[in-house]
Amino acid sequence: MAKQNFLFLTILFGLLLSACGDKEKSGTANQQARSGLSVEAYVVTLQPLTQGLSLSGTLLPGEEVELRAETTGKLVEFYLIEGSTVTKGQLLARVNDSEIRARLEKLKSDLKLVEDDLLRKQRLKEINALSQQDLDVALNKVDGIKADIKLSEAQIQKAEIRAPFDGRIGLRHVSPGSFIGANTILATLIQVNPLRLEFSVPERYAYGVKVGKEVTFTLGNYPTEYTAKIYATESVIDLQTRALKVRALCSNLKGDLIPGSFARVSFTINGSPKTLLISPNALVPVLGGQNVVLARNGKATFVPVETGVRTSTAVEIVSGISPGDTLLLSGLLQVREGTPVSASIVESW
Repeated sequence: MAKQNFLFLTILFGLLLSACGDKEKSGTANQQARSGLSVEAYVVTLQPLTQGLSLSGTLLPGEEVELRAETTGKLVEFYLIEGSTVTKGQLLARVNDSEIRARLEKLKSDLKLVEDDLLRKQRLKEINALSQQDLDVALNKVDGIKADIKLSEAQIQKAEIRAPFDGRIGLRHVSPGSFIGANTILATLIQVNPLRLEFSVPERYAYGVKVGKEVTFTLGNYPTEYTAKIYATESVIDLQTRALKVRALCSNLKGDLIPGSFARVSFTINGSPKTLLISPNALVPVLGGQNVVLARNGKATFVPVETGVRTSTAVEIVSGISPGDTLLLSGLLQVREGTPVSASIVESW
């Protein structure tokens, strides 16, 4: 009987301990529910954006022109050597202008005759042996032939195709002796040094574009990095792309850069404007976008946001939150919409 009483007391004592433990756990849970889930949070503020942008660009010739004749005829001189380097003013081709040159020679001979005649008539006028009207007729003949000579010389210049700048000849489209028209493209001439780098900067970063600012770029899959200096921008932002077109000059002394190449441009923006930056870990991916979790009135609130530029340490928030919002940095997998939270504010992430 004593053994049975001892066993009964032991079981009763165990039940009492279990009840006390359950009560203590229940009290702890209730206390946590009242105080909310402990999380770290950050108060969102505007910060200066120091950002390196990666942009797409195109390498363009310094200058480029399609070589055409201004007149119709047969090519009688042809110095268009594919891939050759030419200098400004160099004769590249000439259309048959033999008739014009013959006419020019005749005009020069006629000019000598009428100038001699004018000289004689001026002497006669000095002794009043000739009327002013006859002298004026002789003078008009001289002026008329001089004008015809200038016209012939201009026509000869139109028959010549000369290099408008130093550059390199591309592939030619005609052969020596070809009959060409005014719209016939003989070849393309490009200036290979310096080259122009063209790229577009998004509107919200256009403030960072300054003439004289240096950018770096690479071409294709090659790791070699080149530099260029901004020399001009478009006067307005493109209404379709909402971007500012920028051009920079880069040296090509060795001639190893090929115009038309795709370029990856690295463009750095420093200091301004101030924007909303948050930790990448604070984003909660959802179908079709991104959310963040804010602490509002002691409860978790999921808010959709639009992100901008990303770096290794920060994400720009374009819309969705405002300065002063309390952003949850931890407990993102545990909270649900309306979950009570107890936020511990940190200075940075």
